[in-house]
Amino acid sequence: MADIIINALKMPSELLGADIWCLILILITLVLFAADKWPMGFVAMVSSIVLALTGTMEVKQIYAGWSSNLVLMLIGMMIVGQAMFETGAVIMIGRPIMKAKWASNERSVMIALMLISGFLSAFLSNTAVVATFIPLIGAMVASSKGKLHQKYLMMPLGFAAAMGGTLTVIGSTSQPMVNTVLEGQGLELMGMFSILPVALPSFIFMIIYMSTVGYKGMKKHCDFEDVLIDTDASAMETFQPTWRTWVSIGVLVFCVIGFFLGLWTLAAIALIGAAVCIFTGCVSFKKAFNSVDWNTICVMAFAQGIAAAMNDSGAGAMIANWAVNVVGNNLVLQLAACIIVNTVLTNIMSNTATAAMMAPIYILIASQLGVSYMPFMIGIAVATNLTAATPIGGTAVTMTSQAGYRFKDFVKIGTPMNVVWAILTIVMTIICFPF
Repeated sequence: MADIIINALKMPSELLGADIWCLILILITLVLFAADKWPMGFVAMVSSIVLALTGTMEVKQIYAGWSSNLVLMLIGMMIVGQAMFETGAVIMIGRPIMKAKWASNERSVMIALMLISGFLSAFLSNTAVVATFIPLIGAMVASSKGKLHQKYLMMPLGFAAAMGGTLTVIGSTSQPMVNTVLEGQGLELMGMFSILPVALPSFIFMIIYMSTVGYKGMKKHCDFEDVLIDTDASAMETFQPTWRTWVSIGVLVFCVIGFFLGLWTLAAIALIGAAVCIFTGCVSFKKAFNSVDWNTICVMAFAQGIAAAMNDSGAGAMIANWAVNVVGNNLVLQLAACIIVNTVLTNIMSNTATAAMMAPIYILIASQLGVSYMPFMIGIAVATNLTAATPIGGTAVTMTSQAGYRFKDFVKIGTPMNVVWAILTIVMTIICFPF
């Protein structure tokens, strides 16, 4: 009976061919990701199960991703990040902006917010950084006597957190996703700061653009009444750090140094940091694991199975052949196409899902062309964070919509920056990562 059921499940794959059947299922997965009707983690899990049961990959590949070094690292760093927020370390870092002499100058405040939130987002969850800075901005606006406006500060905050998350391999979820795909195929991973030379020029351009053209654009297009978020300004001003605040900061410093020096595996360093935070009471065990974005973790873990199915079934090779035939053997055009496609996709669907789908395809394209896969992986890792033209792809940007922004506001203000970001990414990837 078991053999009959197994053979019946494999019929679509046998009739259409494993590559065509796998491609159909992956296209359905992409549509479901974009539709956002069910959590992405659930969609990725079901997709991985169906791909395995219908014979496009081995059944053990369904759960293979849960032992991934990168998945465990991300869990650990999410807990460390929560400890930073629980102990008020982030408030302590951001509060000096409120008390600075130049805090009444809106552009100066904007630049400071972008720099600080961008730096924090390189090592912590960029969505958590935005969640922490939203009430901070509210407190500043409330106490500014009309000198500051929330609608001119929130959008730059979201862009900075999104772009800041691109400065390291752990800053956003799409970089670990690319590394997870590489790990699953036994390939060399991106280093902790290997993306920095490519992403930093775009981050610097963002600050210049938003403090000049972007600021004028917000003044022109954000013509709605400023929405004030209810916040307790006194709580921000009276916060006093405790020894646990300093412990959480120390743990983050330990993790960053450990990653840089390669003391142990990324997972081991992050989990040690998480354990110290829980042991010292910086965050309770319950809150620590409640803070983990299990939806993102599920996407990362089960995406390894999807990548394995694309590789084992031949679907990835088929797409790679098609891409090579369409674009040709010109490596610059191939890389440009890769970055442009990923930039467009990440503005209409999740950046994590985009990275999960595109990374295995471009590994095969690089193999077809006989060149290094690393320029394509770096391009994907950066491009899947270039979400400014819409508030859809990146959660950090989406969260700022509560300031009253409309979809068209992001299109008008963010699109020019998004275009320059893509061009800079193409140029810097070519310069920094030869084929």
